[in-house]
Amino acid sequence: MTPINYRYFIQGHWTGPANEAPAVTGAKFLRTLDSLSVIDPLFSDWQVNRNWKIIEDDQPRLVPLDTARNHIAEIVEKGVAHDDFGKPTPGYGYKALAMAGARGPRQAAFVARTGLQFFELSFGKHDVTSDLTIVTYPLFKAALLAITATWDAQWSYAQAIRNDVVKVPVNFAPGVAAFRIDTAAQVPLDPRFPKSAFHVPWIIYLSAERAAGVTLAREILTEHTSDGGLLMSATAERLDPMNPEHARRARILAETMIACVGQS
Repeated sequence: MTPINYRYFIQGHWTGPANEAPAVTGAKFLRTLDSLSVIDPLFSDWQVNRNWKIIEDDQPRLVPLDTARNHIAEIVEKGVAHDDFGKPTPGYGYKALAMAGARGPRQAAFVARTGLQFFELSFGKHDVTSDLTIVTYPLFKAALLAITATWDAQWSYAQAIRNDVVKVPVNFAPGVAAFRIDTAAQVPLDPRFPKSAFHVPWIIYLSAERAAGVTLAREILTEHTSDGGLLMSATAERLDPMNPEHARRARILAETMIACVGQS
């Protein structure tokens, strides 16, 4: 039987000016990496070259975290957005990116985009399944809460996304075998699982403002955070979209998030 492959990552959105000063963005970026390094040796083990390195320019050049501290504002400034004509456009914001670990399923990457007011912590790459030995509830919950607090996110979420694609036959010409490549169903157990930016949600945070009036089924694990926000989890185990109970609870979270914040 062909295995079904999932990648796990954390995303979130905050409110604030798109053209936030590079020094301010840089300071939050460094606090994020420092917070993650405290959470798990995955992000800070010098012996196996897992420590964070920041992308300094488009070459790209990887700069060790401690080296980057002294000129983080300049590094962020080099990540300025450009318009359609290639002109630097600070009003569209900046991007900062750091990576830890060797390429492959255990590689971690953190990116913040001020123009989109968006952050992402990912494991593996778009075509590489996350190493399941590092996908644990304690790590993902702690990482989500730490990043959320640093960026004052309005909502954030840990999720699984299926990497696989499927070949779909199409009518091209008589006697000609043709097909198109489609994204595979995120949850094979539930082909009508709602499609959204949240894919298969595992852990969700909503700010106090966003969480107002939210009600959930009793089987969803919930707790209030120190800032008055609401944390919701489909399971305290590693989310397995092939587990019927996990899939059912993830659907509840997906529908909740779509209702609260839309799909963008």
